[in-house]
Amino acid sequence: MNPVAARNSSSWKRRTLFALAFVAPCLGFFLITTNVFIALAPMVLVHIFLICAIIVPNCQWLGPVMRSFATNDPEVWLTIDDGPSPAHTPAILDLLDRFDARATFFVIGLHAENHPHLITEILARGHQIANHTYTHPSAGFWMAGPTRTATEIDRCAEHLRSAKDRPARFFRAPVGIKNLFLHPELDRRGLIFVGWNLRGLDTVRRNAASIAARIVERSRPGSIVVLHEGHRVETDPDFHPQCIELTLSGLAEKGYRCVIPQPEQLRANSAGK
Repeated sequence: MNPVAARNSSSWKRRTLFALAFVAPCLGFFLITTNVFIALAPMVLVHIFLICAIIVPNCQWLGPVMRSFATNDPEVWLTIDDGPSPAHTPAILDLLDRFDARATFFVIGLHAENHPHLITEILARGHQIANHTYTHPSAGFWMAGPTRTATEIDRCAEHLRSAKDRPARFFRAPVGIKNLFLHPELDRRGLIFVGWNLRGLDTVRRNAASIAARIVERSRPGSIVVLHEGHRVETDPDFHPQCIELTLSGLAEKGYRCVIPQPEQLRANSAGK
């Protein structure tokens, strides 16, 4: 299902969820004289649904999240989050050149503001940049209101320096966590929410070889791969570039190429399904 169709399909889910959130307290009010636990049950269930919709990264209940792209060729989309990083971005760009790979950098606006030359370099090397919010508020983005949500998107967009032939049309939420106002704000700006269906957990695990092996083994045509930069700069500065190098090497040995898909190729379902 492409982005437009996915958006239309998801709208009824969002409306239904909001309707249930309104109906549940009313139902509970009428049931309170019967049994307090029965009265609370509808509200508890609705809150569980809302929490899942917000914190589960690829959940489609609030709106579409692109998880793969349509292709019959051995291709994956490599996405790199949390840059740009002076410690990592130049090395990663050299690695991408070495393997003739293309990637999309989901950048944090504040980092882009502090290191604009790296944004220029990413674009000059033939790669793509995308919106990953201005401050990456992973702890509080789930409860952000419409004003803060819009500010995070727009302040990041100010520093993306997108090229005419490569406009910054994609968005990824911090850690994939959404809020109730995110999809409407993205729709107003014509941005496509991009998730993933393949990650190496490189912000958690500490073995670069096992991270790369996990990605390479599970890669399928149309997979969206997420890796990171800018972490462990003081304690292990070579870690993230090594993860990317081993991943690129393993994908190349498997016959896979890293490409940047067109928006119309994106799908809300997982690759291979």
